[in-house]
Amino acid sequence: MTASQTDLTAYEFLRPEHMQKVLKEAPIVYVPVGCMEFHGPHLPLGVDMLTADAICHRAAKTTGGVVLPPLWIASGVLPLPHGIVMGLEVLRSVIRPTLEQLAEGGFKVIVVFSGHGALDHLHVLREETDRLMEHFPDVNALTTVWNELNTDLDGEIHDHGAKVETSYLMEFHGDTVDLTKLDDDPQAEHVGVYAANPRFTASREWGTTMSDNAVGRLAGIIEGYGKGERADSWVLLEALIDRLQSGDLTIVAHSGTVAGGALSFELHNPHGQSKYITAVEELTIDGEDVDLSAGTFSNPSVGEGHADTAIADLGPLAGFYVRRGQNMLIVLPKVLVSPGPRQVKMTFKLADVLEIKAEGTLTVGNRR
Repeated sequence: MTASQTDLTAYEFLRPEHMQKVLKEAPIVYVPVGCMEFHGPHLPLGVDMLTADAICHRAAKTTGGVVLPPLWIASGVLPLPHGIVMGLEVLRSVIRPTLEQLAEGGFKVIVVFSGHGALDHLHVLREETDRLMEHFPDVNALTTVWNELNTDLDGEIHDHGAKVETSYLMEFHGDTVDLTKLDDDPQAEHVGVYAANPRFTASREWGTTMSDNAVGRLAGIIEGYGKGERADSWVLLEALIDRLQSGDLTIVAHSGTVAGGALSFELHNPHGQSKYITAVEELTIDGEDVDLSAGTFSNPSVGEGHADTAIADLGPLAGFYVRRGQNMLIVLPKVLVSPGPRQVKMTFKLADVLEIKAEGTLTVGNRR
């Protein structure tokens, strides 16, 4: 992007006289946040950052205001080659002073726009924009992400490295996309691509549709602030989780084993999108409550970092992902269950805003 293209929206190109004009006419600032993460062999590592930056610049041209250079400091990055992951407190330590200085500098609307959808990462950003509004009551501070702004759009709005993210990059930076790096087979699976082979599904047209819708929705939200509405970063999350993550998990019927005084069994995610589990609210076997205090989850799928996640440690900043078509293993030490069919019922909290269940018959066998 050249200086002539960005003079009106890029923070780094503004001279002080330009900034004063912005603060007088449209005191709005966008903070794009992304990451460096593997998204398959056909996309650049900066997909999330590039998408967030492009949408923010398009939004600023509609609403007025300016866009900070994109941040690539993120948590929740998949443990795949070449990704760079930061801890949640590192993210917090960067975003908090950034927001405070923007508010002190005179901005009245601050939009933290993430192109990275990890829910622990987003939870920290939401906490920080809420905190900012407590300290600066005259500021509206919003955290959102591209898929939240498209919950009203028919069609696919969320994936990782597949139709959605590939289509965005085809719209914003088409020269960085190389579909020939993907197998010439619609059924082929690729590491880092969580949906159907985008060689056969992605298009620049869908990228344009999603971008236009997201920008229009965001502009409408910001317009509401001028009418006295207050920023709410959580209502958008609730709508997204309801659309993408609703639907129960299923019990893998013959996966139950007892060994060394521990019960283990598997659950399956049959749906087309990930589940982000932040709590187990109930587990009963044959109607009896089960002690979860020493229980663990694990997800052995390639690209997941979920080995022996303690159920007791779950929370919105430490959730557990089980993505489309994946199984999760539950291990419950010191749970004594006799072999045979058992009725299992579980209730989970997703992203701290939605409940789902898993219930049915689990056949338990002994394992030596």
